[in-house]
This record gives sequence, structure tokens and C-alpha cells, in this order.
Amino acid sequence: MTRIEQIERIDRAIARAPDRAWYRETHAIYSIDLHRFEQAAADLDTAIILADRPYLRYLRGLVTCQRGDFGGSLADFDRAIAGQPENSQFYRGRALARAAVGRHEGALVDAERLVSLAPQWGISYYVRGAALSALGRDRDAIADFDESLRRRPELIYPLRARAASYDRLGESARATADLEEARRREERESSAVCLDPFRY
Repeated sequence: MTRIEQIERIDRAIARAPDRAWYRETHAIYSIDLHRFEQAAADLDTAIILADRPYLRYLRGLVTCQRGDFGGSLADFDRAIAGQPENSQFYRGRALARAAVGRHEGALVDAERLVSLAPQWGISYYVRGAALSALGRDRDAIADFDESLRRRPELIYPLRARAASYDRLGESARATADLEEARRREERESSAVCLDPFRY
């Protein structure tokens, strides 16, 4: 079944039972897969009204970031973390959003928490690298991007981040090599998880 066909079926389910929050959550996830972020946000708004819980807040925070409103995502990430402070994935969203709006020290605190909770995840090191890079600590950031790629070599966004750090350090050959490799991978990679650090 295609995502479009799945959305048509979940639309029918929602029409029959409009008060079921998990139908709205499923519709939001399918909409995210199709990059219909405005629709996903509307679905999550309704799901939260029907049955608020930390994961829905986190998911809406990610969608808000995918729509380019990093500052607007922070309240949802805060609520998600307050509700489930041991859920490591929540710190990924807030750390990246904080870095994007210039709250660099807070981003690093969240990133360190993420690494402590999920040291096995390649994305944990990417997130910490992004925070370190935002603080101007590009050499330390590169070490984390290296570790991210060692653990998850299929990820593309650490390559682009590492290229930016290399560029700021004046290592243009390495920056160019990373950008070229990222472009090559993007031509053959369709997995959103590999392309988008805000992917659910």
C-alpha cells in the first residue's frame, strides 16, 4: 500500500471515530512521510487536544522544526522532557532547536544528556557535534561527527556538518571532499532518516 492509500484509509477511520487521538497521530506520521508538514501539525494539534502525552509534544516539536520554526518548537520539547525526562530522543530535538536559535550552552547541556542516555546511537554524537560547532569548538565537533559516521555511516547530515566545521578551520580540501560525498549519497539515498536530523 502506498502512503497515499494509507492516508485515504486513515481518513475514513477518522471520519468514523474523530475522537481517537491515535488515528490523528498516525495521519500525522503519514503526512510527515510525504513532507506535508502543515497537515501533520494540524493532526498533532488535534491529537494533543484529545489525549496529550509527551511523545505527541516531541513529535509536534520535530514537525515545527521541519517547518523552519525552531524557536516555536521549544515549548513542546520542554513539555515532552518534563513529562518523560529519561526519554533520550526528546533531548535530540531540543538540543538541535536550541542550537538553531543561538541557545548554544543549553544545546550542549541537552546533547551531553543525550550522549549519556544513548551512547550507542550515532545521532547522539551528531547532536553534540552540532552544539559544539555552534559554540565555535569545531575541532571537538569534528571528533563527534567522526564518531556519528563511524556508528551510522549511512547518515548524510553529519557529513555536511563536518564539512562546515572543516571549512571554518580553513581545511578546504576536507570540506570539499565531505560535500562531494554528501552529494553522491543524496543522489542514491531516499531514506528520510539519513537525510533529516529532525525525522521522527
